[in-house]
Amino acid sequence: MNKLRYFGIRNCTIPEIKMGSICNKSKTVSPLHNPKEPCFLSLSSVNISDCRCLRELTLLMFASNLKKLYVGKANQLEDIINKEKSCEVGDSGVVPFAKLVSLWLESLPKLKNIYWNPLRFPCLKKIFVEDCPNLKRLPLDSQSGNGLVINCSEKSWIEGVEWEDEATKLASYLHENCVSTDRSHKAYQVYLLIQLVGS
Repeated sequence: MNKLRYFGIRNCTIPEIKMGSICNKSKTVSPLHNPKEPCFLSLSSVNISDCRCLRELTLLMFASNLKKLYVGKANQLEDIINKEKSCEVGDSGVVPFAKLVSLWLESLPKLKNIYWNPLRFPCLKKIFVEDCPNLKRLPLDSQSGNGLVINCSEKSWIEGVEWEDEATKLASYLHENCVSTDRSHKAYQVYLLIQLVGS
């Protein structure tokens, strides 16, 4: 598993992705039961599409070098990282998405959570959200990101986002921009100018 660089799955009906066990020294263990051991060290890109029964992607929290994540058309997906499942491992010290650069979420009607607490996202540059009506909160606060851009297809969605704190809300502004070749379709960008807060 440590040599896996890209993982993609599509057109499946499984409710949970089990990457199986990983080999650690002379014994075989599950990463969820040995969270302090590094795993999926080379995994940098994940593409999940058309997985109609998938409910969560908690194992991604152990992909410490993940840079690109696309999740689309998963009708039952409620969480990217599920709080209850991740808490089963206790205090692992794992900080998910520390190297994530881009996050693309599309056609996820039941998605409610990416992560339950704000994350620093030191490398994250872009989030794209389309047709995720129940995603009301993002794991961002005034300490997250640096010039992070959120692209969304619906103005009503970004206006309904519940920001973690007032500083984050004040540090964002809406810029309407036609970024599609179809001029009838407009996308909206929110620039999180976190570096300006407190200046």
